[in-house]
Amino acid sequence: MRPLLTLLFALLFQAAFAQTNCNCNEKEIEFSEAYVNANNLIFRGKTVGTSKGTDYDKVTFAVSKLFKGTAAKQLDVYFDAKNPCALKFNAGEDWLIYANYKSGKPLLVYCSRSRKNVINTNKNIDLMYVKSDITIDDETEKLTELCGLKPFTEPITDTENAHDNIIPTGSQRILLIIFSVIGFALIYFVLNKVLKK
Repeated sequence: MRPLLTLLFALLFQAAFAQTNCNCNEKEIEFSEAYVNANNLIFRGKTVGTSKGTDYDKVTFAVSKLFKGTAAKQLDVYFDAKNPCALKFNAGEDWLIYANYKSGKPLLVYCSRSRKNVINTNKNIDLMYVKSDITIDDETEKLTELCGLKPFTEPITDTENAHDNIIPTGSQRILLIIFSVIGFALIYFVLNKVLKK
C-alpha cells in the first residue's frame, strides 16, 4: 500500500510542477533571420491598457516602431488568458512584440521573443517572460537593419469612403415605394408586350 501512495504522490507532484513550469526552448527562439521570418507581426510599443475576454485577454499598444506586418498607431493584441504562463501587462510599459495571426487577430504566445523592456532590474528576478541574449534596444537596431521601419496604416475617418447603414426618412420611404411600384408596372407591361408577340 505504501509504494502505491508514494507513486500517487509523485505523480501529483509532477503534474503540479509541470503546470507551473514556464520554461521554453531557448534555442528555438534565438534571434535570427529565420525566427523573424516566422512571425507575421513585429513591433515595439507602450501598453495603453488591458481587458479581459472569455478565451483571450486583450492588450492595447501605442505602437512606436513597426518592423513587420501592418498596423495602425494603436493596436490590440490578444493572449491566452487561461495559460498559467501568460504574459503580464501593465499600462505604460515598453514592449517588443512578436505575434502571429489566428482568426484574423494578432496572438501572442509565451514562448516567443516578446518581452518587456526592463531597465535596472536584478538579472536573478523571475520576470515571467523569456530572458534574451540581447537587450531590447540592440534587438530594435537589428530589426531595423533587417526589416526596416514600416509605415502605419491609417484608420478610416473619411465619411465619404466609409460604409454606413443609412435609414431613409419617412418621405424617402414613400418615394422609394412609389418608384418601386412604377418600376414593377413598367416591367410588367414591357414583358406582357414581348410575350404576346
